[in-house]
Amino acid sequence: MRVIHAHDLVAVATKVLLAAGATRAGAEVVAAAMVESDLVGQEEYGVRRLVPYLEKVRTGEIDPKAVPRLGGVRAAAAVVDGLGGFGELAGRAAVEHVRRLARQYGVASATVGNCGDVGRLGGYVRALAVEGAVGVAMRPGRPLAWAAPRAAGRSPLVADVDPAASLALMIQVMALTSGYEESGGMVVVAIDVAAFRPVEEFREHAERLCALLAAAAVPGEAEAATRAARLRDGVPVDGGLWSELAALPGGPARL
Repeated sequence: MRVIHAHDLVAVATKVLLAAGATRAGAEVVAAAMVESDLVGQEEYGVRRLVPYLEKVRTGEIDPKAVPRLGGVRAAAAVVDGLGGFGELAGRAAVEHVRRLARQYGVASATVGNCGDVGRLGGYVRALAVEGAVGVAMRPGRPLAWAAPRAAGRSPLVADVDPAASLALMIQVMALTSGYEESGGMVVVAIDVAAFRPVEEFREHAERLCALLAAAAVPGEAEAATRAARLRDGVPVDGGLWSELAALPGGPARL
């Protein structure tokens, strides 16, 4: 086991993705998303995905140069076509679009499809919560995550949920309507808090709710603590995984 500082791990992942043919902008987004997952302790969505990603690039399942395209925008709804590229890029594009649309309409949604797996849902909804929105993301498999803002300076409430069967079925039905059921995509929804009540008032109520939950685990706090510790001390990377990364084109030098 070795410990790698987060910015170094992002640099390693970016270099590997560039060697695989990704654009600089795309490589940086995908690398940052992977390392963010490692930071919060969800390593299954972290840099260990580089090896299977590169295999999918080699077989043509992922186009490393693809740039997501926005289409089908109708009022507060949008469709993001990943054009066969990395799911993290398409997911990032969806988050940017729903936040912009939510500011205009109060509530907005986007579907994501025709891309690789989008990875950890919690990262997308956390990005919305940081900007003062309530975020919901769903997909088949590990199907649901939500996030909400807390008081200034506090990490958002973030929860990745394994829902009951009926909710999982509903998510699968939504997958059919969006066309992402076989493409690794998702549906993401943003609710602009300011459209319904003052954001600071919402934050105060959220803090009171968290105080009531203090005896239990507040969603997102464990991940926030892990993230802070790993940003400070570095990200533990299994020796076997590091060796696999070192063998990849553009991978880190063997130490």
